[in-house]
Amino acid sequence: MPEQPALHFLVPACQAPEAYGPRIAEALRAAGWTVTTHALPGDYPLVDQSAILAADITVSRLPDGAAVLVDGLALPGIAAALSIDNRRLRFVALIERLLWRAPGLNADEAAARRNLEQGALALMRAVAAPNAEGVAEVTALGLAPEAVSVVSPDAGAVADLAAVLRSGPEPTVKTPA
Repeated sequence: MPEQPALHFLVPACQAPEAYGPRIAEALRAAGWTVTTHALPGDYPLVDQSAILAADITVSRLPDGAAVLVDGLALPGIAAALSIDNRRLRFVALIERLLWRAPGLNADEAAARRNLEQGALALMRAVAAPNAEGVAEVTALGLAPEAVSVVSPDAGAVADLAAVLRSGPEPTVKTPA
């Protein structure tokens, strides 16, 4: 079996291991991928400036051209870094549920989270959701349907995600100033 490329997985430290993103990362490990988990500090999804700074530093230290899985819960912390690094890194989002649909949000909070998620997901190479309903919710944000797919944490679906991680044009590499 050929050696699989290394992956980096950005996940809030507070994310439960049985959640969608960690289960996908574990399925990729079981399929022979080297997955380095970067646990982001902070009280996600309500992050403060120190959590955003920690996420920015983590993303900036990833090697050029790296494939990066992003747990959907991490989007509020890495949103700023995405606009800087989306051309040099291969970002793929793992969206269990959209944050703007969380119960208990008032209209302004939901709108702010929706705008953040819509902008962050638009910078992804691909987006994976656990089911067709999740795919429909993500495409309703205006993402191209071909960029969003159902990926469950089983061997066959993970193989499809692996193909996405290997495909597409090479990211733009940063050049020193």
